[in-house]
Amino acid sequence: MNPKEEQKMQFTEEQIHAKKEKYYLRNFITLCLESFFFCAALAMFSAESVLPVYVENLSDKAIHIAMISVLYYGLSYGVYVFACPLGVNAKSPKWVSIGICFLQRIGIFLIFISTYAVSSSNQLALAVFFVSLALYALSNGMSMPLFSQMVSVSIHKNVGTFYGAYNLVGAASGVVGALIFTKCLEKYDFPKDYRMTFLVALIAALIATLVVSVGLKEVTDDRKPEKITLKGVFPISMRILKENGKFRHFVVIRLILGAAEFAIPYYIITAAAKEGAPAGFAGILATIFLVAKMISALAAGRIGDKFGPVAILVCSCSFGVLAALLAIVVTTWQMAILMYIFIAFATNGIAIATSTASVVYSHGRYVPIYSATISFLCAPLYIAVAFGGAAIASHFSYSVMFGLAFAVYLLGAVMSFYYLRKDKNAG
Repeated sequence: MNPKEEQKMQFTEEQIHAKKEKYYLRNFITLCLESFFFCAALAMFSAESVLPVYVENLSDKAIHIAMISVLYYGLSYGVYVFACPLGVNAKSPKWVSIGICFLQRIGIFLIFISTYAVSSSNQLALAVFFVSLALYALSNGMSMPLFSQMVSVSIHKNVGTFYGAYNLVGAASGVVGALIFTKCLEKYDFPKDYRMTFLVALIAALIATLVVSVGLKEVTDDRKPEKITLKGVFPISMRILKENGKFRHFVVIRLILGAAEFAIPYYIITAAAKEGAPAGFAGILATIFLVAKMISALAAGRIGDKFGPVAILVCSCSFGVLAALLAIVVTTWQMAILMYIFIAFATNGIAIATSTASVVYSHGRYVPIYSATISFLCAPLYIAVAFGGAAIASHFSYSVMFGLAFAVYLLGAVMSFYYLRKDKNAG
């Protein structure tokens, strides 16, 4: 054992806790600052609002809209498992996470490049876009569990509140990003409007990486890296599901809700198509979406800290039910705004619950594997329902598709409430 390792082993639990307390505020602020820049980038690169409208400008086929969900969610969730050995084995979760996140920025750059292909043909632009989106989704999927691992060695208390604040700051900066997107839509013609949007998003994402590199002080004195291989991830994951009942219940609900998220890209398309909608309505909706996420973020975090991640899902599913119902019945663009607010509440709550669950249920051990377990199980479902949703939209109607989403959210609400009561009674 070298002197540094020997000194590291001599720290008492009290000393390690004091060190975590010392850097807690710094890390909290640093990660929230990272959220400010990165979420502004995501707002200008949103798979829920911006990318569907971009693709709609290139093609009117529902299958191409569905491909966004297939690639973004399917690939992202499908490769979580490959990040597990990196995260569990890493001595420094911070630098492993930063390295993968930089690859994610390359994906954003390539999608920016796709806007130049429009001058040749829409088909070429679509091909470049989907290849680039696939690369982005792969690195995005690798980065998410590693980010959770980084949080576990940087934020040691009130994890739900942290994720609520993180999402609050991110949603606030996302409003800025959405306003930039709206201005680009108003000022430039297609495809230059999206070219400028993606360029600003790329710059903001790179600044976010720099912020974490300089500002974050991870505390790894009590961390014990384990040498696991990709092959060893699956037995650990199965053991976790077998032994951790509360996490298993969360995963069941999360799988159910995966069957509703295929409809998310269609909400903005439905709203923007309402008769009498003002110019640049897609950008306005993107802004409203992010303001709604701001409103829900801290509330969801507080609920998670007090009652657990499943309680967040109860609220999220309820808003999902309302959003899907409004998507079916509303006829005016004004009411479509309310629909989009509700779907923002639903999706943001599910995201916060998922992020919180990986840290809370793991108690700091095998964090990437907990995260990957959720995502790996959801990946096949996302791919299947995305294509199924496109088929329903093409052969039937958007109303039938939203009706399916309504049923899924309703089932999710019932199951969430059931497991919440069951886990509470079990102690």
